[in-house]
Amino acid sequence: MTAAIALFVFGAITTGLALELPLGTLRAPGSGLFPFALGLLLMALAAGHGVHLYLARPKPGPQETASPPTVVPKRDGTTQRVVLFMGVVALATALLETLGYALASFLLMLALLQVLGVRKWHVAGAVALTSAVVCHFVFVVWLKIPLPSGWLEF
Repeated sequence: MTAAIALFVFGAITTGLALELPLGTLRAPGSGLFPFALGLLLMALAAGHGVHLYLARPKPGPQETASPPTVVPKRDGTTQRVVLFMGVVALATALLETLGYALASFLLMLALLQVLGVRKWHVAGAVALTSAVVCHFVFVVWLKIPLPSGWLEF
C-alpha cells in the first residue's frame, strides 16, 4: 500500500509541475501536455493498485473479531525499489541541464534497469545506450525539439 501511495503522490507532483508549463491542445501540444497526461495516468494506476490491495486484504473471520490481527509487513524490497526509482528520476531531472539530455537519459535508464533488477551490466548498458540514441534521434533530429545539450554539446 505504501508503494501505491508514494506513486500517487509522485503522479500528483508531476501533474502539478506540468500545469506550470503550457499544455496547448491535442492538435498543437505544448511542452506540459505529455508530463500532465503521464502524471494523471500514474495517479490513476496507483489509485487502482491501492484499491486492489485494499479489496484483497484478508477478511477477519467470526472468531477473529475480538482481537485485531497482527499485521507483519512483507520485507520483499518493493517499497525500497519504488523509493530508489523515484530518487533516480529526481536526480536525473536535477542533472538534466548540466549533463544534457543524451547523457542524463543514458544514466537514467542504466540506473533504472539496475533498480528493476537487470544485473548484467552489458545488457543494461546496451539497452540504456540504445534508448538514449533512439530518443535523441527521434526528438532532436526528427522532431527538431531542442533538448538540453549539457557540457557534451550532443
